[in-house]
This record gives sequence, C-alpha cells and structure tokens, in this order.
Amino acid sequence: MYKTAIVLMCMALLSCGSKTQKVAAKGDNKPGPPQETRPAALFPVKVNGKYGYIDKSGNMVVEPTFAAAQRFSDGMAAVQLKVADKVGYIDETGKIAIQPQFDLADPFSEGMAAVMLDHKWGYISKTGHLAIAAVFGKAERFSEGMAGVIFTRGTSGVYGYINPKAGWVMDPKYEGAMPFSEGLAAVRVFGELYSYIDPTGKVVIPSQYTTAGEFVGGLAPVEVQTTEGMRWGYINKEGKVAISAKFTRAYPFSDGLAVVQLPDNKWGFVNAEGTLAIPAKFDKAASFTGGLAQVGVEDKVGYIDKNGKYVWEPK
Repeated sequence: MYKTAIVLMCMALLSCGSKTQKVAAKGDNKPGPPQETRPAALFPVKVNGKYGYIDKSGNMVVEPTFAAAQRFSDGMAAVQLKVADKVGYIDETGKIAIQPQFDLADPFSEGMAAVMLDHKWGYISKTGHLAIAAVFGKAERFSEGMAGVIFTRGTSGVYGYINPKAGWVMDPKYEGAMPFSEGLAAVRVFGELYSYIDPTGKVVIPSQYTTAGEFVGGLAPVEVQTTEGMRWGYINKEGKVAISAKFTRAYPFSDGLAVVQLPDNKWGFVNAEGTLAIPAKFDKAASFTGGLAQVGVEDKVGYIDKNGKYVWEPK
C-alpha cells in the first residue's frame, strides 16, 4: 500500500497505482471498491484550497474548512484540520467525532478503521478506542470478518489474516494479501504469482496472475501477460475469463460499473459485459460509491453520476 502524510480520494483518485485507495491517511494499493456498510451520502471536494463535502446532488453540506478530507464510510470520514497535522474523524454533520491523534487513518469497515501511531498500524473502533494495538507494518481493512496485516520479522514482513480480536486466522506467510470478497481473496506466496484462496486458506483459483483484485458481482480484475504486454481483464469465480484482458488498468466493480484504463491512458467505466457504459475520456477516475464517481480532467477533479453527467464540474 502506498502511504502518504494524507492522501485524499479527491487528490489521489486512481493515480495511487494498482494495489484500494485510502484517504486522510494512505493510498490503497489494491484494486478494490469502497466498502461501506451503508452507501456514502457525502463526497469530499476542494474549494479555495480547503475541503468540504457535497451531497449526491452537488449541494455543499459540510463547508470547506479542512486541510484534507477522506470519503465517508460507515458515517465517518478522516480529516486533517491543519496541513501535516494529526488525523481525526468527523460525522456527517461535520462535527469532530474522534479527536485528531493519528499519524494516518483509513476508512471504517465492519466497525473498525486502521490507524497509524508511531509508524505502526492498529485498529480503532467507532468510539476512537484502540481495539487492536498498533503493532503491524501494514493493515488492510476488515472484510468478511478478517483483515490482512503485515507481521514484521527483522527488516522484512509477511502478510497474514487476523480476526477482530487480533487472533490469527491465517498465519503470516504471504508476500501480498488482498481483502476477502465473496468468499475469496487474492494472495501471493513468495516467488509465485497471485492465486485466490478461500477463508480456510485453500487455493481455489491457481497462481497465474501478476496482480489481482476483489470479486464483486462474481467478477474480479486480474492482470496477465498478453501479446500487447501486461493487460487487465476480469475472471469469474471459477477462474474463467469473463472479460478479455484489454485494459492497462482495471478496478473491481462497484455500483454495477468498473473503472478501467485504456491503452491511450484515458479512463472510463465498463459494465459486466465489458462494454464501455461511460466513455473513456477522463485523465483519472475512481470507483462509483453512493451513485457518484470521482473523475479527473487534467489537474481538476469533479464527480459524475452513472449516466456520465457531471454533478460537480471539475475544478
């Protein structure tokens, strides 16, 4: 996962690279859709150098007063009050719900959020209580009752999966470990390509992908070698090709659409048949959540609805 002092969804979009995106905290390096218990109702925007939040219609709901701001998840969003300051969380009224005290912080998922304290990652509950001590080198979001974390050994680290009580569900042994989704997770053993395992650790789809993402609606994005070079497509849960590998980047489906990058470097959105539902005309794009998707045109950021119409013009 890429980590920055405070990477905003508004700022980072999908430029973070290939491996879910995190804000007011760190960039997520896994191709993954936002994972809210309930859909996001507010969306971060930047106005005159400050961040606030609009609703789905483009109306300003929380005035732009923050130095940095993350998307909402489970009713809270990570924010910074001042540049390079500590990170806390606000509720949907814009009030501080958890006081700024973290070096970095991720969105909530299944009632927990990964936070960094003194260069180590742990998890807090929605009250701000440190529910799992900050002892990990990296910490992914909780999904289907478990989360991938890096256990550091000397100067290196390996991924394993823990439960919400910090007990090991799978011992650390992976070089890469994505969140579980629809009963499967992409993992990479040292020296091998990505495969998919079930919650017992059994390999269900053999090792064959250079990078792999999460299943949503029975489809997952995977990267493979083609005659044109490395390309992304989608597989079904049997490991069979559902959408041919023709994209230079592809993210999991969210709200019925998936954001993809074409060889000309433009971003658009495809449906489950692999057909472009929203033309590839954006310089950056993020997954749909709550009916809106963040897109970038040159250095400007806006939001579109599922018809491709702007709700918030790039600015």
